[in-house]
Amino acid sequence: MLTGGPFYVRLSRDKINVTNSKSGSSFIDEPIVAISEPPNRTILAIGSKARIAGGVSINPFSHPRLFVYEFEVLEKLLQHAFSVVSNSRVLAPAPMVVIHVVEKLEGGLTDIEKRVLREAAFSAGAYDVKLWEGPELTNQQLQAGEYGRRAI
Repeated sequence: MLTGGPFYVRLSRDKINVTNSKSGSSFIDEPIVAISEPPNRTILAIGSKARIAGGVSINPFSHPRLFVYEFEVLEKLLQHAFSVVSNSRVLAPAPMVVIHVVEKLEGGLTDIEKRVLREAAFSAGAYDVKLWEGPELTNQQLQAGEYGRRAI
């Protein structure tokens, strides 16, 4: 299996930031996806371009009680970000992914939210997923695998 990364995914209600720790390439944008009206529901645009693309704009992190409430939208955001930061355009490797929810969440993530984040990353093409709570990781920490000791 080809592998890439680790990809460092930082998520908040207003921003998705995905960095390939090996190449340094990154994707930073608003976590918004524009989707056409039912019944087709095709993706019209991702990120800040979604605000002007028409259709229905969805931010998967905008629910007042849950961190993630739109699984499929999160999955498409991650797929897009992974393809942007991949080194190979022909055959993109399956990345190892470290997800860091950077917003302060009272009491931390629920088990359901942890599972949703993991499953979305796996569905987006990751071969392994770690969830990180704590201070932001440096590129050196990512490459050294220091996220594994305190991952949740």
